[in-house]
Amino acid sequence: MRLLLLLGLVSCWGHSSLASDYFSSITGLEELLKTENYLMQNLRSKVDTIKNSVQQLERELSSIEQEHVSASKDTENYLTNPVNVYRLMKRLNMDWALMEGRVQQISEDMIFNATRSYGLSFPSQEDVEGAALALVRLQSTYKLDVAQVAAGILNGVKYGTDMSWQDCFELGQQLFEMEDYNNTKVWIRESMERLRRHSSPAHSTPTNGPDYDTLNKMETVAKGLFQLGDFDTAYELSQRVLQFDPKRIRNWHLGDKGVALPEETDDPLLPRHSDSYSLTREFAQYEKVCRGEVSPTPRQERRLRCRLSRGSHPFRLLAPLKLEEHNLDPYVVTYHDMLSPQKITDLRQMAVPRMRRSTVNPLPGGQNKKSAFRVSKNAWLAYESHPTMEGMLRDLKDATGLDTTYCEQLQVANYGVGGHYEPHWDFFRDPNHYPAEEGNRIATAIFYLSDVEQGGATAFPFLDFAVKPQLGNVLFWYNLHRSLDMDYRTKHAGCPVLKGSKWIGNVWIHDMTQTFARPCDVFRDHEVSLEYEIIK
Repeated sequence: MRLLLLLGLVSCWGHSSLASDYFSSITGLEELLKTENYLMQNLRSKVDTIKNSVQQLERELSSIEQEHVSASKDTENYLTNPVNVYRLMKRLNMDWALMEGRVQQISEDMIFNATRSYGLSFPSQEDVEGAALALVRLQSTYKLDVAQVAAGILNGVKYGTDMSWQDCFELGQQLFEMEDYNNTKVWIRESMERLRRHSSPAHSTPTNGPDYDTLNKMETVAKGLFQLGDFDTAYELSQRVLQFDPKRIRNWHLGDKGVALPEETDDPLLPRHSDSYSLTREFAQYEKVCRGEVSPTPRQERRLRCRLSRGSHPFRLLAPLKLEEHNLDPYVVTYHDMLSPQKITDLRQMAVPRMRRSTVNPLPGGQNKKSAFRVSKNAWLAYESHPTMEGMLRDLKDATGLDTTYCEQLQVANYGVGGHYEPHWDFFRDPNHYPAEEGNRIATAIFYLSDVEQGGATAFPFLDFAVKPQLGNVLFWYNLHRSLDMDYRTKHAGCPVLKGSKWIGNVWIHDMTQTFARPCDVFRDHEVSLEYEIIK
């Protein structure tokens, strides 16, 4: 359309020149030559711009097509890669809108309202931020090198394609807006390093520089980092901006007296709204357990056994259970091969239509709350709704001897890439949270409904071990002492899922009918765990 308008203007100007008798004078012809030269340069500029835009769109489209070819070969493997998840959400939330704008610039007649297409699903800004936080969480928990994460390498294993310098920058910008300045710094620097490599003449396929909008964003982040005291990263980013647009030197007044520099602090780049718990020794211990850096001592492990258990039902004399002891006090064990793959498939199919975002325990009378403390989805299923779930309760009763009369509904949960549940207790500290006639949660059983390639272990920070999910196994432990006092040593967590998808089924058994199944001792036995109540 623009070309047609331009040619129309040329035609109009040509007709209007007849009245000026340009043919009668060289001077007049020179003016026409100047006019045509202007139109030629203008048209060439427009054609080159359109050509570059089309070529850029072609490169970006080819890159996305390659991603989908890779995804089609193994969709589940592709979607359990945190880098792929972040890039997918970023593309749908941001990149397609940018491409829509470029297409509209090429031709206003072309209808391409990608962001307003009906019947399609698009991630919200919250989704994109969540994916960004998942990457950062994995990076922090497992001490991943940012350059390797950006290269699609997780714990030494290459899973997918690299992140572009734009991907890294957009992630850094999102973290900056979320006031996570320490992680902003490393991702911005990784972005600039990738931009330097891909824009160098030595690179086989040099990447075009940032567009106008991206330069504006880079400039904004650089000035923000400068005001926060990160002069090195701000300087590096500003140099990249000026490399691609030297005229912006007029806009840079980072040293003006009007700029309010941050006050002196030990670490000026700490997040303004830092989660205090994540800075505790207890949280650091949890991350070490997730990474496998700590384990029980040989003295602690000496008494542990893997053995066949007859449980509490005569049938188990013929079909004993395979039991693995992790800890004796508090009692933590795994029962192996408790659920068949077919039963697990049935459970997951029943749960999927009912899945909702997981919440944390509300205050008495309050509403459930979503929280970054727990990132997963879950569904609640009644045991009587399917024979498989009734069988799960029956097998659990046979294995542990506990009465399953008072159990909460089966909670099937799914932790996706970066999904986690920070350290917590399963028992209720406030009696108002549970019915008095049922009692508190005396025990927890986690049915593992999937394997997890990397991460996703159930960690016990105070006991120095973590249990890796294994399809069909059941992890069982007591939350309360025999005296029914809370056992604070049982604080546990779901480590972030690094690669894969974690499915579990939670069963919580209450204490009211366990008088003979787990009788109390003569004296209370709770004092041993009191020191673990206070966060350190």
